[in-house]
Amino acid sequence: MESLDKTTLRIVLAVAGVLLLVGVFLWDYWKKRRRQLKDTFETLDRALPENDFELDEIDAVSLNPAEENLTPDVDVADAEQAKAETAAEPTDETPPAKLPEVIQLSIAAPKNQPFRGPELLQALTDLGLEYGEMEIFHYRRGGETLFSLASLVKPGTFPIERMEEFHTPGVTLFMQPPLLKRPLESFEIMVKTCHALAQRLGGSEWDDRRQPLTAVRLAQWRRQLKGEA
Repeated sequence: MESLDKTTLRIVLAVAGVLLLVGVFLWDYWKKRRRQLKDTFETLDRALPENDFELDEIDAVSLNPAEENLTPDVDVADAEQAKAETAAEPTDETPPAKLPEVIQLSIAAPKNQPFRGPELLQALTDLGLEYGEMEIFHYRRGGETLFSLASLVKPGTFPIERMEEFHTPGVTLFMQPPLLKRPLESFEIMVKTCHALAQRLGGSEWDDRRQPLTAVRLAQWRRQLKGEA
């Protein structure tokens, strides 16, 4: 009996040691992931407009988010460039394309009609986003954060306890491809969510350059995420 107790104790201690190591690893990973998310959010925050007036300078064209194949007015130069890039065949000497550090999409409210807190919160909840770190929203699947969503103007955060009083001229969705297991799949989910949210709120979709979101720009990102460009 005494021998059995010692054996059991050894097993318990061994398991406890393994769990401790796993816990340390997960804690270290979480700290690094949180720090990377914070750095990315702070970078985006520096690029956000200070107020609603700066947004008036951008001529945002309202798109129909329900259309799977976006067909807004496409710049001819961009279209020709995209066509040329698609036609070019990579050689064996071509190094694999580097994933973009951040991909950003935005949704702008109609002029003088900001998104109101209650409607925005309900829409985000219905689309599966959760309020969390950095006081912004996140879309998670299988324990992984696929993308996050912030307000379009500084400081970019949402006062969750005062959403009744909150309003914003827009929101921005962003993801970090190098940190994701399946970046292309995550991108498609983010794009689909952006379309659905824009349709729900009646907003206009922008790309990372604050230009109307086009099929050309989406195709460029897809090629990058596939390692083709």
